[in-house]
Amino acid sequence: MKTFISSLTLLAMTGLGSVLAQAETVILTISVNGAAEQYYKVQEFLEQIQATQEQAQERVASINEEGKTLEQEYQELVEQAGSDILTEQARNDAKEDARVKYQEIAQKQNELRQFAENVQRQLAARQNTQMSLFTKEIMEVVTEVAKERSASLVLDTSGASQNGMPTVYTFDDSMDITAEVVTRINASKSEEEPAAAAE
Repeated sequence: MKTFISSLTLLAMTGLGSVLAQAETVILTISVNGAAEQYYKVQEFLEQIQATQEQAQERVASINEEGKTLEQEYQELVEQAGSDILTEQARNDAKEDARVKYQEIAQKQNELRQFAENVQRQLAARQNTQMSLFTKEIMEVVTEVAKERSASLVLDTSGASQNGMPTVYTFDDSMDITAEVVTRINASKSEEEPAAAAE
């Protein structure tokens, strides 16, 4: 009788153990920002953005130089308009030329402001669009890894709370899949290089 009861107890405990095992929650973590920083497509894109910004800065410098030239010409005309050496007609002509030059300076300043605003807006829109696409690609790999590990939950450790503290604390490095995700997303680069070389 004791053997029968013991067997029942053992069966019950074994059954309970399997239920608990099935109910075990697997949690993984990833730094999406960290993965993005190491993603070769993001790095290449940021290099393109940097090149565009440098071109824009060159254009800004060029507009500034044009503006300085106009300001110098304007100052010369103002001096001529107040000169006692010139005739009244010459002074009036210089005064009118100075007025026109002042308008050109204002237009140049407006051109500079509009150019800077347009570049900033276009770069921001381009960056938002591209980073959304890159994040989607990263999350596809995260989903793939999570399924392979039968994860119930994946937490992003990139975020910070309002007081600057991490929103997710982890003490088990085996839970973090950032390195694995980075390896997988960058694997496509080695596949693209032979194809590009063949072309």
